[in-house]
Amino acid sequence: MKHYYTFLILSALALPAAHAQTAAPASATPVVATSSFAAATPAKRLSNSEYKAQIKAADATLKTKPKDAEARLTRATAHLELKDYEEAVADYTALLRTQPTNQEWLYLRGTAYLRGEMFQQAVNDFTKILKVDPKNKSSLLYRGVARMKMLNFKGAIPDFGAIIEQEPENADALEYRGVCYSHAGQDALAMQDLEKAAKLNPEAAKTLKRYRPSK
Repeated sequence: MKHYYTFLILSALALPAAHAQTAAPASATPVVATSSFAAATPAKRLSNSEYKAQIKAADATLKTKPKDAEARLTRATAHLELKDYEEAVADYTALLRTQPTNQEWLYLRGTAYLRGEMFQQAVNDFTKILKVDPKNKSSLLYRGVARMKMLNFKGAIPDFGAIIEQEPENADALEYRGVCYSHAGQDALAMQDLEKAAKLNPEAAKTLKRYRPSK
């Protein structure tokens, strides 16, 4: 039965809204890593036709200016919003060839990998960020989610734990770590995390119900 609940929660694991930054920065200036990519908070989502128009405009620019970083970044973000993950990854990869250590571009490509279910590649990008900025909560969260998706529950526990050390009432991290503890056979720790998550976020009560040991 636990495997069934695993399928349910992993299927429902969308990127938490508070951390799902995907907007392109205003310029191609290298971004200095911070504890969170708060500056990348997206504006209101455009319509699909508007994103397609952005791609068309970027295509035209890149034909004559193939090194135009702003056009490529705009196109990558539009592809990401349209769920064209492989195309988004290709553009972010092209950008990273020019600035391999650009933390925000790594983060955006990692997000595209994660959404496109290329989980090991996502882990690799978030790990690169965390080597520079070990406390980056967004990258810790997404690396943990990617590891969960790969069923590497033991590997995900330290990522969520590092977030909780910084933010003890982070409901997402508590809920996900609780699930990981459960699959690692540590039911007491799982219930401790899931009960706290449920108090902080009513939606987490559903996960608590699924994972609470039968009496």
